[in-house]
Amino acid sequence: MIKEQIEEKLNKDFEPWHLEVVNESPNHNVPDGAESHFKIIIVSEKFFEIRAVKRHQLIYSVLREEMQKIHAIAIHPFTPEEWKEKTGESLDSPKCLGGGND
Repeated sequence: MIKEQIEEKLNKDFEPWHLEVVNESPNHNVPDGAESHFKIIIVSEKFFEIRAVKRHQLIYSVLREEMQKIHAIAIHPFTPEEWKEKTGESLDSPKCLGGGND
C-alpha cells in the first residue's frame, strides 16, 4: 500500500520518464509484509539544474505523509541526460519498424 502511494505521488508531481520504487523491507529484520525500507530511482526533467540535495528535499516534501510511516528510504534522482550517462540507456521509445499489416 505504501509503495503504491509513493508511486502515485511521484508520478503525479514529477512526471518521471522512469520510476522504480523497490520495497527493500524483506532484506531487513522486519515482519513479513512490512513496508518500512524503500529505494527510489526516479528520472525526471523536473530535476534539470537542481542540485542533489534540493532534489531529495523536493521528494521528501511530496512524500511527507509516507515518511511518517517508513524507517528508511534511499533516493536516486536523475535527469534523463544523467540517467543515460550513468546507464547508457536511452529513455526514448524505440523506432517503429512497421506493423506488417499487409
